[in-house]
Amino acid sequence: MSRWLQRGVWVVFAPLALFFFGSNAWLWSAGWGRLAATPDEVPAGAVMVLLGTDEFVHGTQEHSGTFRPRIAAAAELARSGRVKLVVTSGTAVHARVMAERLRTAGVTCPIVEDPYGWRTLDSVQRAKAYYPGDQIVFVSQGWHCVRALWQADRAGLRSTAYPAAFGEGWRPVMGCLRDCFAKPKAVLDLCLGNPLTAPVPADQGNVPHR
Repeated sequence: MSRWLQRGVWVVFAPLALFFFGSNAWLWSAGWGRLAATPDEVPAGAVMVLLGTDEFVHGTQEHSGTFRPRIAAAAELARSGRVKLVVTSGTAVHARVMAERLRTAGVTCPIVEDPYGWRTLDSVQRAKAYYPGDQIVFVSQGWHCVRALWQADRAGLRSTAYPAAFGEGWRPVMGCLRDCFAKPKAVLDLCLGNPLTAPVPADQGNVPHR
């Protein structure tokens, strides 16, 4: 490889690498001191936003590895009495199934289904639209929570997180690795004005779970 070609490669890839690692460091910093280890560390009267994930691997009966830990963490927090409301946010299927599993786990507080939280950004912006003055507590795996907290900070929300267990098997590992690329995407979204994916306004579409 010629010297000029080597320099060209560095000119292209060095800024990309800097952006990738810098974005990850920036978003991870949002979680410092804000990942509650016990329900008592969550502000009383918070609104919980349970971020969506598939229960099973698409087209199979194999557990995704992230779903059950999120339900367990959300149920534990809800049963503690620290939250006044649970929002299950994801696709329509995510929202409905997570709400059903929480009821099965003994959660009795009100549950609202958010079927348009198609991405974390959508979930955060919709939480801002519906609960602008409330303390929000996100529930997901820790590597996902920090991205939600960072986006909530940009949206001016008061927020914390109650991270679920990492999960079992290799699929949570893959989810964590994918989130390393989602973090730079979150920075790009901010630069583009935080465009939503769902086709409805952020303050429309939520429904009480029955």
